[in-house]
Amino acid sequence: MEVRAHGLVTEVPGAGPADHLCWVYEDDAAFDEAAREFLAGGLARGERLLCVGERVIDSLRALTPPVADVAGLIARGALETLTLAEAYEATGPFLPEQQLAYYDAATRRAMDDGYRGLRVIAEVTDLAADPAQRAELVRWEHLADEYAVQGSGFSAMCAYRADLDKETLADVASVHPLLGAPEEISSFRLFVDGDRLTLAGSVDTFSSDRLARVLSSARAKDDGVVLDVATLEFMDVAGCRALARWAADLWARSVAVEVTGSSALLRRMWDVLDLARLAPVTFAEALA
Repeated sequence: MEVRAHGLVTEVPGAGPADHLCWVYEDDAAFDEAAREFLAGGLARGERLLCVGERVIDSLRALTPPVADVAGLIARGALETLTLAEAYEATGPFLPEQQLAYYDAATRRAMDDGYRGLRVIAEVTDLAADPAQRAELVRWEHLADEYAVQGSGFSAMCAYRADLDKETLADVASVHPLLGAPEEISSFRLFVDGDRLTLAGSVDTFSSDRLARVLSSARAKDDGVVLDVATLEFMDVAGCRALARWAADLWARSVAVEVTGSSALLRRMWDVLDLARLAPVTFAEALA
């Protein structure tokens, strides 16, 4: 099975049909350049553009061709803007399912209007800075990722300032397949790929608590969850235990977990730690 494009990037990748990119930036100039590339890719694909957040709206003044004619793009409906309050706060408490419904409607409207899809760039640092919102924001990122990969026509860049609390930044960064940020922000990525979750990168003692948090916020289907670890480079004892606790919680809710693409070392560690007693996980498509 071909794995969805993922990993660390140093520049905005070419536009695709199911992009979900986390972009961490340190200064306005870096953000403006990334925004231009992401929006230009959407225009080239024939997508409607939606800019969310005051920082994104400000960056429109710095755009150069082919995104320079902002007034013209707005006039013909190719570009729309929303402040952070208009997009996330005006309707009351931040609810991921409510956001999904909004973006689904906006994507369908764009396609009904003849566009190939909806390309969203959202600067949501202020939303992430609220500790009370962090768990729901991570859950929203999971839902957005799943929605994008379903062939909905939705794609997004989620931008965060580098001075955001490091733990919060790591949580939101880790639930995107593509990450434009220093490697130390998050050593792993958990994202949706087809009908499964994919865990890529490496998980150790220092990142195992974060893995537990982001796994618990991922949506689990009643008929079971498939976790693909074929692109997992390393997982230590703490990571295995975090994975087992997540699987045990799902098992208690009658949701089975199947792990595919596991290495012989991971399966051996699972046996040595007797984690099957905690979580009856099925291992399939094992690698030698």
